[in-house]
Amino acid sequence: MKAILFSLLTISFLLPTKSISQTYKVDPTHTAVLMKVQRFGVVNVIGRFGDVTGTITLDSENSDALDMDMRVGVESYSANNQGGEDSAKSRAFMDSMNFPEITFKLSNAKEDDGTYTITGDLTLHGVTKEVEFTAEVTGPKMDLPTRKQSIAISGMLVINRLDFGVGPEMTLPDGTEVISNRTEIMMEILGIAE
Repeated sequence: MKAILFSLLTISFLLPTKSISQTYKVDPTHTAVLMKVQRFGVVNVIGRFGDVTGTITLDSENSDALDMDMRVGVESYSANNQGGEDSAKSRAFMDSMNFPEITFKLSNAKEDDGTYTITGDLTLHGVTKEVEFTAEVTGPKMDLPTRKQSIAISGMLVINRLDFGVGPEMTLPDGTEVISNRTEIMMEILGIAE
């Protein structure tokens, strides 16, 4: 009987184990999604979206099994300049009334030495395009205040706003862009285990 029990235990250790996948809910109080454009070829204007929700799923046994589903409320854009904020959210640019959300849905992730190459569908101003960017993933680690596992994603995506129909191309007579077409979207995302 002992021999049979020992054999069963040995076999159970040799069989492949099911990997553990954990879903994390985005913590909006410790998450920042920033957008940077250049104004008149001189200064970078950085705005922050305060309304960020979504989920991140990571398989602890398979680093490539990362998933993200994010939503950003356009109306929550803030840049410490009321006129600039109103302009960015107006019909001339992001048009928050008709397109209240920016979304991102991950379709593929590949990890290489701690850096992820992330591919997915970005929807902005009603236009969906496949984008790719690199990101660092930290965790899972214990979040002391909640006593739950947490994960962080830090990355930056560069787009051309005109590809998404955001605003017209505006240049001065010398060719300087009034508002740069190049737009950087920076992400510092914290997810807490559900």
